Amino acid sequence: MHSRVLMVCWRRKLFFLGTSLLFLLALWFWGFLYTTHITEEGGKIVSVRELMLGSTHGRHESLLQRLGFHDRHEDVAIPHGIATHGEQVSAQFEVDEGGVKFVKPTPSGLRPAKGMFVDRRHDWDVIMQDRMDEGKLGSQQLNAKAQRHISDEMRIAAERQSHYEHELKRMGVPVIAGIGPGGRPPPAQRLVHFDLKGAPPKISYLRRLMPILKTLGATGILLEYEDMFPYGGSLAPLAARNAYNRDEILELLKTAFALGITVIPLVQTFGHLEYALKLKEFAHLREVEDSPQALCPSYNSSIAFVEELLTQVIEYHMPATNANLLHKEDIERLTPKLTHIHIGCDEVYRLAECPRCRHWLKDQLFLDHVYNVATIVRRRWPHLRIIIWDDMLRHMALDTLQASGIGKLVEPMIWVYAEDIYKFVQSATWEKYASVFSTAWAASAFKGAHGEGLLMPPIRRHLENTLRWLAVMQGEGNRFTHGLQGLALTGWQRYDHFAILCELLPAALPSLAVCLSTAAKGYFDVSAKTNPILSSLTCPEPTGEHHAWLELHKDSLMVMFSRCMFPGSMIYRFMLRLATLTAETEEYTDTIRQRRGWLTDYNIRHNFSSAARVDDLLGENYRLLNSVSNLARTAASTLTEVYDHWTYGEFIEQRIFPMLEELKRLERAGEGLKKRRVWSQRPLPYLKPFEVLGIDEKT
Repeated sequence: MHSRVLMVCWRRKLFFLGTSLLFLLALWFWGFLYTTHITEEGGKIVSVRELMLGSTHGRHESLLQRLGFHDRHEDVAIPHGIATHGEQVSAQFEVDEGGVKFVKPTPSGLRPAKGMFVDRRHDWDVIMQDRMDEGKLGSQQLNAKAQRHISDEMRIAAERQSHYEHELKRMGVPVIAGIGPGGRPPPAQRLVHFDLKGAPPKISYLRRLMPILKTLGATGILLEYEDMFPYGGSLAPLAARNAYNRDEILELLKTAFALGITVIPLVQTFGHLEYALKLKEFAHLREVEDSPQALCPSYNSSIAFVEELLTQVIEYHMPATNANLLHKEDIERLTPKLTHIHIGCDEVYRLAECPRCRHWLKDQLFLDHVYNVATIVRRRWPHLRIIIWDDMLRHMALDTLQASGIGKLVEPMIWVYAEDIYKFVQSATWEKYASVFSTAWAASAFKGAHGEGLLMPPIRRHLENTLRWLAVMQGEGNRFTHGLQGLALTGWQRYDHFAILCELLPAALPSLAVCLSTAAKGYFDVSAKTNPILSSLTCPEPTGEHHAWLELHKDSLMVMFSRCMFPGSMIYRFMLRLATLTAETEEYTDTIRQRRGWLTDYNIRHNFSSAARVDDLLGENYRLLNSVSNLARTAASTLTEVYDHWTYGEFIEQRIFPMLEELKRLERAGEGLKKRRVWSQRPLPYLKPFEVLGIDEKT
């Protein structure tokens, strides 16, 4: 009895279980009918039921409504495009055992007979055309919105550019088309050139500059040693008496390496070899006897000399050779650190003049020498890339350059320091270079380019040169297979080995900061907060908006930088005083000689003048002489921060001593004129030098 009851209960459980499974199966089938699909409008997910019956929120039409039909009991307006002449048309459908039957739409209130099939292909085409028209309208609306967005962006960009150009003009910075915040990226490499053949700074000073250059955007330095490298062996006579020693150079290289700044040595191998060829030990290598400017390329000994020059400089800069440069564990990982060598080859003025060379064409002679030197470098240091100056190549024919083979060996560094770059390197020259070389470099200047005897660099001119180079690089870089490598900012200390000193490096540091920060950004940043010039040079922040924080309108001496505290800022302030005093002295002496009538050279030669007038003129002379004497006494103590006694002695002799001599000469002459009390009758006699010219005083 008890077991039967259990069996009945068990059978009922099985029955309920089966019923539940059937119920779940029915629910699954119903859920299938509600499976969601993605509509064609905007990706909105809706269910099949919503597609059939329409969204309850009115956001979607039902599938039947899209086809232009309505429910059995409801009239639905046909979509726009089917009804004609304003006639309201209705549609009807029925569901029979055979499925959905379409009923021909009739005017409102009229219905066709049940079961009647109607051909609606024409109406379907109209419906689809209507949908396409709606899509076009939506697309037009989207296009209009996009155009408004683009128009707004263009307006904002135009306003930003207008404000930018306004600020440039307010500062006196040149406005260059295509150069601005929205322009192309800056040059990948920004090199700062240190010319050591004149006023070579102490290594300690160059090391202090390195972090500043890094902050301003420098990626490397172009180091032109000339006679400041500690040559040894057969080249020992080349080293100047105040040349750097190897430990000093090592400290400089370590500092650059620690900051991630590359070092590219520059070794002249053809022209500008005065520092070597002036010496009796190397005079036999000259192209012409009366000039030590250029090497004769026809001597085997000339090639041997160049190879030894390159060997001593390159090997010292190789970390595998100079193990002290890096930690031992870093040598293998970082070798080679030296990636480029610059072999000069600019301004070879004396060429194809000696008996051995004169039967060669100048261009061929030049290209053969460059090829030979580059081949030596490639053979001995195959990883090094070779740079040369471009000026000797500009006039050469394309086929001559291509036939020479140098296109695969060297990279030209195209240099122009004037504002109009295309005046010196025309578009055709760029096209020629791109046909020969896969890449190239550009070179501007931050000092030493606008006068052999300047004290302060004209910052505005150097900045415009940099800006125009950025524009040229943007326009011409795409010609080259591998683009342009970068921009070198040159800073010449002398025009050549025999010239006097140009602007000293501390006096040109603000010019370098302005040009380098511009090259690093690809444009001149008008904001004092985001432009690194003031912070890098430790300058006070601008106090107000009424005056521009940088003033370049009249190539002024940039008095604003005199308030900064960068390395060498005392020398910068000293140069400002010297420049002012030099201008006053030159104005005074020129006035005495040319525009006043009592202390001219004529008066002095004949000892003939008015004592009272001379005394008046000497008043200004005494003041200037006292000022120049005081400045001369402070020159040595000021310049010793950066330079050795040889350098500041040369500077004082070139820049201050001539003023002292002229003022003292006028003082002595004036005092002599004032002592005379009686004078001879006119006319005054001729001077003896006139006899040399054949002028007879009796004629």
